[in-house]
Amino acid sequence: MNKAFLAALALSLSVHGAEPVLPSGSLPVPATYKVDFLKEVYPIFKSACFRCHGAEKQKGKYRMDTKEGAFKTTENNGPAIKPGDSKGSSVVLMVSGLIDEMLMPPPGGKPGENDPLTPLQIGVLRAWIDQGAEWPAGPIVEAVQTIRFGTDIHPILATACGSCHSGTDAAGAFRTDSAAAVLAGGSTYGKAVVPGAPEKSPLISIVSGKDEDIPKPDRHRLSDKQVQLLREWIQQGAK
Repeated sequence: MNKAFLAALALSLSVHGAEPVLPSGSLPVPATYKVDFLKEVYPIFKSACFRCHGAEKQKGKYRMDTKEGAFKTTENNGPAIKPGDSKGSSVVLMVSGLIDEMLMPPPGGKPGENDPLTPLQIGVLRAWIDQGAEWPAGPIVEAVQTIRFGTDIHPILATACGSCHSGTDAAGAFRTDSAAAVLAGGSTYGKAVVPGAPEKSPLISIVSGKDEDIPKPDRHRLSDKQVQLLREWIQQGAK
């Protein structure tokens, strides 16, 4: 997609607030079922957007953790969320990379941090907006997502730790290839995970890059997003 088209797209949104005419296939297709805001949309906003557009920081004077803030009409790109019209919602265009130099979340950081939204996630956002962008009144009561070792934690540990901490010759006798092995601990730290207590679990200080008792602690550091997922898994009982 050339810059001339992107500039025209941004201009049409900022000046006219009209639905842009997009080339076929530019946007992921909307989900085909009724989307649940609390279970599916709010978690996307929380993980991908609140770091820059939440209670503590509002880049571009835009806030996404409140309905009033999220539905704001942006200064340069029209309505952020236009109920009934996902193609005319700048949030969708930004997460899809259709506004020049405005890809959200912005690229950067370690792998696993500031990852772009997947086509499935964008499809969920599109469907939610097309279905009316329902946002419940009052404070958000989040639906708690159960974190599972097999689907959520093992892929992180296999990529970041598996080369040294798997199999019978695992470094420090600490293995990360199963939940049972992680809970068993190793010869250096003993129990690396205390279920229900991430603040007492040495694994968290290690993957946060804060354990100076190990060589090159920064090499063990995971992204903030991955560390938070590990915290939640441990807090939920490390199952």
